[in-house]
Amino acid sequence: FRMAVAQQLIITGAVKALILILVIIVLILLDPTYVTAYISINYEIVIIYIFSALTLLYCIVSVVMYCIMHRKDEGPSTNLSITEVIFATAGIMGWLIILGIGGTISQRTILETGEFFGWIGALAGIIVGCFLCIAGLFALNVINDKILSKDRQMKYSGSSRDGYAAGRSY
Repeated sequence: FRMAVAQQLIITGAVKALILILVIIVLILLDPTYVTAYISINYEIVIIYIFSALTLLYCIVSVVMYCIMHRKDEGPSTNLSITEVIFATAGIMGWLIILGIGGTISQRTILETGEFFGWIGALAGIIVGCFLCIAGLFALNVINDKILSKDRQMKYSGSSRDGYAAGRSY
């Protein structure tokens, strides 16, 4: 069990490190010289900057938290797993918006800028896949620990003094 927990934290930490690298590349592709030259600064560029900043903050804080948990030999709790699923889903939604922005801008602008925003859209798609991986890993953690756990099934299948027992008529 302990090895599986360590592997889960290592895998999600590696995925978040990949997300960090991809977000930094997206920010490099948003070079202000051509962003301001070809497109007036509008809400689309601001949205990309906001989601990039929030993603960087989330990934850095959670990787530091994973290191602290690994150092204390603790596994991911249910609260952590549900929180990670919620944040990963928020990341999926945000980067899907950026994917749409990248595709839209790449179609309506000149060739050079369009190419950069096309790459931003492609990177956003990869980031969405990474967030899907994180959400899936932690959702499986909740399912295995809470729904399919034999300990939890046995906990409620004993005496029926406090509630409903399967197979007993009322």
